[in-house]
Amino acid sequence: MKPIKVLTALAIAALTSFNATAQDTNNNESKIINFKPTVKINGRIQYDYEFLKRDNEQGGLNENEFRRVHFSATGNVAKNIKYKIETDFSHGQLGFRDVYLKYTTKKSGNFVIGSYTEPTSLNIATSSKYITFNERAMLISLQNFRWGSGLHYENFGLFNGKASFQMALTNNGFNDEGFADSSLENGMNFIVRTTANLLNNKEKNQVVHLGLNYDNRPYKDLKFRPENHLGSKYHYIFPNGDKRNDLGLELATTLGSLSIQGEYKTQNITNTTNSNYKMTSYYAFASYFITGEHRPYKNASFGRVKPKKDIDNGGFGAIEVAARYSNMNASQNVLDANLGIPRDVNNISLGVNWYLNSHARLMYNYVITDDANVALGNLNQHLIRVQLDF
Repeated sequence: MKPIKVLTALAIAALTSFNATAQDTNNNESKIINFKPTVKINGRIQYDYEFLKRDNEQGGLNENEFRRVHFSATGNVAKNIKYKIETDFSHGQLGFRDVYLKYTTKKSGNFVIGSYTEPTSLNIATSSKYITFNERAMLISLQNFRWGSGLHYENFGLFNGKASFQMALTNNGFNDEGFADSSLENGMNFIVRTTANLLNNKEKNQVVHLGLNYDNRPYKDLKFRPENHLGSKYHYIFPNGDKRNDLGLELATTLGSLSIQGEYKTQNITNTTNSNYKMTSYYAFASYFITGEHRPYKNASFGRVKPKKDIDNGGFGAIEVAARYSNMNASQNVLDANLGIPRDVNNISLGVNWYLNSHARLMYNYVITDDANVALGNLNQHLIRVQLDF
């Protein structure tokens, strides 16, 4: 199995790097440092209201929830060995998020074992603390879950930091069951992602990001919501499905306060009759900071926005406005196997983010979903979030 061979080679490289470090230390005992383990406590709270209603519907859905309640501990047990334990308590249930050990090297990259974000897209790589809209685009539904438990590798320092490479081999366990998977013989997930910084001018806050990702997974039905979290799901099945192969393209740029981002992903589901099914998805969005801030870029993803003058310093914080269009499309043979399921699901989202400071913000999204439902019409969505992290 090629993925296992590649990851085995990476493991050997990690051990070689570790042994070289140990030998250098033994050759110069005067440099031995008694390292004391460190720990830092982190957390986030996202509290949501959702109001969903079809055009021709008498009633609607009006609900609220704790979308995310994360609590984590992170630190080092050695100079080059990091750890993180992060769990989510939303809905009164315990689920694993980041739970890993990471061995870091400057030249060879980082080697991770445990539950870690799968490198499948720019939208996935950007933490929920920093995403522009309440929910990520439908495109991310083509994978099982944001996190995957297994073996991971990452290197963001290629070509003097102008390129990156990530790879993972993960199982198919469920996060609320500790990612336990007793059926590894049925196949695992192999993921690879590479990116390039075509432009990264930190003084002018200018970035041009280009990325390519691929993953291979065992068969699974496709379920997704039209960019809300409390509404009904679309459910697509693929009779005699065997394997899923995803290929994605990423493109993003920031020009000061203006940010533009888009992705395209195609998924081919093979089956035993050699009649492949196909799902495609894409999105594009633009955002602009009225108050002059920008979206910071690091390690092939976007990070924390820092208001120029937050509420603690006599300011108003930062205001960001955004618009997004997204689409999910099914091939004809998928429709033949799923009567009554839409060929296309289209979303138009308008959003406003108010950053009180760099750790607290209020979010509002208005989303229109067109799924060609003649009887009920379009789905209109009002999404409100109060968010903080520490």
